[in-house]
Amino acid sequence: PDMTSLIGTGPWVSVQDALLDRAAVRAGLDLARLATVRLPQAVQMLLTGVVVMADWIASGDTFPLLPVEQVPAVPPVEAPVSEASERAARGLREVRLGRPWTPSLEPADVDGRFVDRFPWALSGPRPVQRAVVEAAATMTAPGLLVLEAPMGVGKTEAAFMAAEVLAARTGASGCFVALPTQATSNAMFARMLAWLERLPDGAGVGAQSVALVHGKAALNDDLARLPFGIRDGAPLYDEDTEDSATRRVRAVLGEWTRGRKQAALSAFVVGTIDQVLFAALRARHTMLRHLSLAGKVVVVDEVHAADVYMSAFLERALEWLAAEGTSVLLMSATLPAARRSALYVAYERGRRRRLGEEPDDLDQELAVLTRLGGDIGYPSVVVTGEDGPQVLSPPAGSDGRAVRLHQLDDDLESLTALLLDRLADGGCAVVVRNTVRRAQETARHLSRVFGEEQVSVAHAGFLAADRVATDRGLLARFGPPGDRVTRPVRHVVVATQVVEQSLDVDFDLMVSDFAPIDLVLQRLGRLHRHRRGPEEQDRPVGVREAECYLTGVDWTATPPTPVSGSCAVYGRWLLYAGLAVVQPHLDGLPVRLPSDISSLVQTAYADDVPVPDGWEDAMAEARVRFLREQQERVEVARTFALEAVLAHGRDLYDSGRGGAGTIDEDSPQAQGYVRDGGDSIEVVVVQRGDGQDRVPDWVEGGGESLPLRDYPVPPDQARRLARCTLRLPYALTVPGVADQVIADLEQNWFGGWQRTPYLSGQLALVLDEHRRAEVAGHHLTYDLRLGLVVDGDDL
Repeated sequence: PDMTSLIGTGPWVSVQDALLDRAAVRAGLDLARLATVRLPQAVQMLLTGVVVMADWIASGDTFPLLPVEQVPAVPPVEAPVSEASERAARGLREVRLGRPWTPSLEPADVDGRFVDRFPWALSGPRPVQRAVVEAAATMTAPGLLVLEAPMGVGKTEAAFMAAEVLAARTGASGCFVALPTQATSNAMFARMLAWLERLPDGAGVGAQSVALVHGKAALNDDLARLPFGIRDGAPLYDEDTEDSATRRVRAVLGEWTRGRKQAALSAFVVGTIDQVLFAALRARHTMLRHLSLAGKVVVVDEVHAADVYMSAFLERALEWLAAEGTSVLLMSATLPAARRSALYVAYERGRRRRLGEEPDDLDQELAVLTRLGGDIGYPSVVVTGEDGPQVLSPPAGSDGRAVRLHQLDDDLESLTALLLDRLADGGCAVVVRNTVRRAQETARHLSRVFGEEQVSVAHAGFLAADRVATDRGLLARFGPPGDRVTRPVRHVVVATQVVEQSLDVDFDLMVSDFAPIDLVLQRLGRLHRHRRGPEEQDRPVGVREAECYLTGVDWTATPPTPVSGSCAVYGRWLLYAGLAVVQPHLDGLPVRLPSDISSLVQTAYADDVPVPDGWEDAMAEARVRFLREQQERVEVARTFALEAVLAHGRDLYDSGRGGAGTIDEDSPQAQGYVRDGGDSIEVVVVQRGDGQDRVPDWVEGGGESLPLRDYPVPPDQARRLARCTLRLPYALTVPGVADQVIADLEQNWFGGWQRTPYLSGQLALVLDEHRRAEVAGHHLTYDLRLGLVVDGDDL
């Protein structure tokens, strides 16, 4: 392509040549020889990222410009240190990037290392954890490791230990952990800090920069407590009391990497999966996202949460990460065989490009499909091998249990009768609904029956601050057995999908709206999650057997028909396929966990799902629609995704144009490009009374008056307000309604917020003294127990 418009003409080109020659001489490089090198695209991407990073560093206050008369002439290679060199060294010391992490695999044995890293664990590594670490030590590296294992077996600890091994083998100097949501990222950040500060630092590297990267990271308390502390890369030790055998890595905030765009360049990072997907998005600064991932071990947890649209970006990101020599760990409770194979093939394509081989080898892809298709065993570990994927089958361990499934009519009277009967002697039940409206309706009814003190509500329609408090309350009452958990005698939690992941909660009885089979199994991971005495003797008599009642379905229809809300969330095909494979278990055959997990999922997601008699027409129609919609979503994703990695020597010119273009990847709009969840509208809730705006009176520190709308908000108050965000429900974001919603919200525009950290660009939902508002013809009420209720009088 013609580069004239980018490089320029005339004297400017001569200046560039002179600067390039000067840099080459200083670095001892032979530009003539380099001109013949055919750089891989992955190298071009990372070098571009390094140039951008270097430009940002050099443009900072730590590198003040020299007067022209002080700029030295181009020195020979052997020239003594000049003023410019001293200035560069001084500037780099001020930037304080720190020294790379050097893994130390001590103690040498896996059991001893596990106990050293996780002293709070009750015992040594489980069979699955040991298998993962051993696989990381023997697999082709850099490479891909895919772990499928049941909920609660310690996949996170296994991933951290495997990351140490792979980093030691490949020279990686950090770790990047990606999760589906901000809530799961926050929980993982605390766990990563606990692991990081147990890492030995016998090499004396010292402090390592850490970061949490998502839209609300600045509000995280664990992040706020960390010190700024990389002192010229020096260790932060008391040399008189700590020797090399007892030193541990210190987690700190990097001085330079604390910026919004630089945070992901820290050594140890936790963030939402968007941060990985952005590496496949054609947008500005994509090369910095690649630089933030390359050189680390990348862990993507709960990868099953990525739908087909997100998976299109994930596969392309895996291809580029492989081409850049980055090891990746993918973790899931279980994956459909087609997804497992697609993820492996994507990584393998990039790996072969890095090796200079042709990735489009049909025989190899067929070998992958053969080895990874269908039920490969459970739990399983798939790793990169020189001759294709290697499948390991670690022992499942001794934590298996049987769960009985039952049908339950979809009416509140049937639900009430069941709970009154089964909880007569006490017990803790969870009712999982697929929509917020159904959860609110259920909670309101059950509160009238059991009393408000015995019913809790958890869903996404609460303020961020209230959701944090709810999560803490759930863990305090239904968490693992221990001194910090006070389990109520009788209680019912009504929740949505928020209980499927991240929260280590344990219930005696479950009622769940039917969902795709893999999500049903994920929910079952919260039923009898922990042993409570021999033969569950510490549970009330009526709930000692693990039982789940499936509802949200008209069981009298042929085929059974899920309620409209469930179809809107998941589509009919996945629900029908799940209902088809679960039929034997509704007739009395218990689901055995974890042994039945893989077979149920693989059967439901296979091309030849068993079709019960009388279901043929409905399932055929649903499948045709499902496949068409899936293909349409993939095509849309490809519009915005980077091209595949091409052969060595092909340039990256224009690769950032088109697609998302110049959009800022840290903005909510960018998330819309890599997530196909439709447009969402986030608001900051403000309360108004007596002509005065204030922080909502029910949150911690609430009731304070806000400055006039054209004035900035003080930092502490802005931080409290930023915890009062929520996303408006789907009914207010559909086409034809969303524009009017935004127009109504803009009537309460806070101009001063644009000059206020945490609040810039945010819309406000202003509630009256009774926590009510009207937006786009909808009546909204923020109920402290039920969350944001839309047109609440109709419930």
